[in-house]
Amino acid sequence: MQNPHVKWRIDFAKQLARHLVGFKGIKTIVIAGSVAHGWADEYSDIEIPIFWEKLPDDDTRHEMVNALNASFIYAYDGPAREDQLLIDGVQVDLWHVSTAHQEEILDAVLNNYQFDLSTLNALDTIRSCIPLFGHEIVQRWKHRAEEFPDELAFNIIRQHLANFSIAELFLLALRDNPTAFYSQLSFLQQEAFIVLLALNRMYFPTFKWLDQARQVPPCLVNGLLRTYCCASVARQHWSALGGSPFVPPILQARLSSPA
Repeated sequence: MQNPHVKWRIDFAKQLARHLVGFKGIKTIVIAGSVAHGWADEYSDIEIPIFWEKLPDDDTRHEMVNALNASFIYAYDGPAREDQLLIDGVQVDLWHVSTAHQEEILDAVLNNYQFDLSTLNALDTIRSCIPLFGHEIVQRWKHRAEEFPDELAFNIIRQHLANFSIAELFLLALRDNPTAFYSQLSFLQQEAFIVLLALNRMYFPTFKWLDQARQVPPCLVNGLLRTYCCASVARQHWSALGGSPFVPPILQARLSSPA
């Protein structure tokens, strides 16, 4: 059964696109984000990337807002290239991207193996997006984005596994520093998520949807959530562990000493 929060958002986006296709220079319009993935919930906005032959000027962007009978949620920010709008009580985010820039992103990832999260998310957007206008261009990009080079996967996994160490977690828990503990815990979970995506040749959909990504086993998601129950979990269970092969000896000595 289709997610009930998705269908009406897609229909609404199609209505909005009809008011936009007449603006000169628009090459393609798509739906992105949680709606395109099928993950939307009752709080989801509608993300609509618009790809231009040449980026629109300020006047054109304001004309588009008027054509949609919309209002800005926040003060207009031209350099941001994103307009967050309120339309009939629904938040709609318009992204403005040039087709040349999108081609550069595809080349950067697929040919040069660039893997910063923003760039990887741009390819996830192409893979998952729903075209509303300019279907031929979108399908060409989708065909390219189906590729996930071995060298790219290797670089991602190598980099993010190098960042993965649980030793610091034990020390932060013993110090009763929940802010730092949970910050490090979240960081480690995010690193694990990125590695899982690369192993499955999937691009980055943002951390917000970690529990929705099919590459993350449900048992792992439940385990990750349980780790947030108590910041002092390492202190409570350290003695039962009898030391850990993942913790360097010098730190084991510190963990075994009184807090």
